[in-house]
Amino acid sequence: MLRKTLIFTSMLAPLVMLSPSQAAAMVAPIQAASQTAGININTADAEQLAYALTGVGIKRAKDIVKLREELGQFTDINQLMQVKGIGPRMLELNKDRIVL
Repeated sequence: MLRKTLIFTSMLAPLVMLSPSQAAAMVAPIQAASQTAGININTADAEQLAYALTGVGIKRAKDIVKLREELGQFTDINQLMQVKGIGPRMLELNKDRIVL
């Protein structure tokens, strides 16, 4: 019993010693990188759009590509609301990920 407690304590100690500020410093660069990476809706294919955009599956992504082909290219992200199923809320969720 004592042996199990010592093993558990030795495994837990490094986690406890990591302060919240150190943990936040380790996570911040990862979050910053994911926030700066965007998806260009004028060049991405349907699979890339479905992967990168929240609430967009393959069918809706194909509809985005179809609209892009009809328009030539997107000039404003609000044009995405012409796709059935994309409204203000979905646009708001994804606006930081979308690049023209």
